[in-house]
Amino acid sequence: MLRGTHAVIHLPALLKNIRLAKRRLKPGTKFLAVIKANAYGHGIVEVGKYLEQSGIVDMFAVAIPEEGARLRNSGVTLPILILGVTDPDHVPGVVAKDLTSAVFTEEQVFAFERWAKLSGKTAHVHIKLDTGMHRIGVTDDAMLDGLLDAFDACPHVSMDGVFTHFAKSESDPEFTHLQAQRFDAFLKKIRARGYQPIVHAANSAATLDFPELQYDMVRFGIALYGYHPDPKRSAGSGLTPVMSVITYISNLKTIPAGEGVSYGLRFIASRPTRVATLPVGYGDGYKRCLTGKADVLIGGIRCPQIGTICMDQMMVDVSDVPGVAVGDEAVLIGRQGNERITADEIADKANTISYEILLSVSDRVPRIYEK
Repeated sequence: MLRGTHAVIHLPALLKNIRLAKRRLKPGTKFLAVIKANAYGHGIVEVGKYLEQSGIVDMFAVAIPEEGARLRNSGVTLPILILGVTDPDHVPGVVAKDLTSAVFTEEQVFAFERWAKLSGKTAHVHIKLDTGMHRIGVTDDAMLDGLLDAFDACPHVSMDGVFTHFAKSESDPEFTHLQAQRFDAFLKKIRARGYQPIVHAANSAATLDFPELQYDMVRFGIALYGYHPDPKRSAGSGLTPVMSVITYISNLKTIPAGEGVSYGLRFIASRPTRVATLPVGYGDGYKRCLTGKADVLIGGIRCPQIGTICMDQMMVDVSDVPGVAVGDEAVLIGRQGNERITADEIADKANTISYEILLSVSDRVPRIYEK
């Protein structure tokens, strides 16, 4: 049974966005697709398998070992980098699944060495360097020296890569280049010790805007799904949104002027109003804070949402839609006719970012994958 409220994932748009980015890359630059957090709400297994089969990416990144294990269990074979901290209890599973972990302490390296030696395997890791994000990573030369000493003592641990993360690459070129300078200083010390790992720093914004900071590989996150990290620039970026969210009209009624709608009667009709009920609410990820702020597309016309958004339903004013009927399609995110509603638009009205809007589409909203 397919629910009428659903998300459509336009998989070819992923390839379009990657090709757009690759036109900015120097030959030989590797491409890492960030598919953490269920591929930003788009479906980690479906997106991962589609991109691997396309042959267009070189590596995936996830946030936690469980995400990497899920991909491996689905048959994905490309290298998978865990960007966050791997708990000691997860080290055996990471090694067994041939996942690549971020490391930044001596203790982490020794933990991987012990288990890799015991299991007769090689543990693959990337060093995380903190150049200004101040989240996780090596912060100074002394910490790096100790880490490199640990690598020297651990033959079963392979330093495959080194990376950092830019904090303001979508808005602050000066600080981004300062981070790059700090990164380069760390890299000089690593290479002086005889290591030649793959180097990566560019996130979505840096991939699109700073060709000089590509290094050996770029990491494409939010832009993979069609949005620029700076919402003001998404429209002119050439990126194509991958997700549409669609529902339908489940009920229609006309209320007279002076009548209210939904919990708290926060909307009072100023004229006779044609009210459409949509079977979608904050239980589906359509945020309650959007009450009275958002539009929905019906018949190619922007229709204002009215009344408090409920857990499972919400109401829309369709007084200006000719011939409107029960069963008509309603677009929450996506295009209908000449109109489009983006995750950036919804995010602005919810005082958040496109990332959160995409991730908010709940599991009870079925995904339909178009190839």
